[in-house]
Amino acid sequence: MTVRIADRRRRLGRALGVLPGVVLHLLASVAAWTFVQVNGLMVAGCGSDRSCDFVLTDAAVNGVQPALIVVWAITTALAIARPLAWGRSPWPVLGAGIGVSAVLTVAAYMVLRAGAGVF
Repeated sequence: MTVRIADRRRRLGRALGVLPGVVLHLLASVAAWTFVQVNGLMVAGCGSDRSCDFVLTDAAVNGVQPALIVVWAITTALAIARPLAWGRSPWPVLGAGIGVSAVLTVAAYMVLRAGAGVF
């Protein structure tokens, strides 16, 4: 019986040990969203000299925040559930979530640049 209690404590320790990484992922997502929002000012130069596609710029600026929040929530849930349910390391899940967030941020930035006509 003591082995089972020790195993549960180890699993809980692993799940709680990932919380600093989860917070770091959240802060990185906020920074990425802020980066895309600030670069949304690229449309300030739109006019007769440079035409802009405001559908693309609005989709990029307003679509990146919900996408990053969903990725963070799914990553957090899986990173905490993986050690509790299966006793496995949560770090690969967290790394994949950060990678997906980075890809989404780069895609939003490129769509923003295309919409602002800055290529």
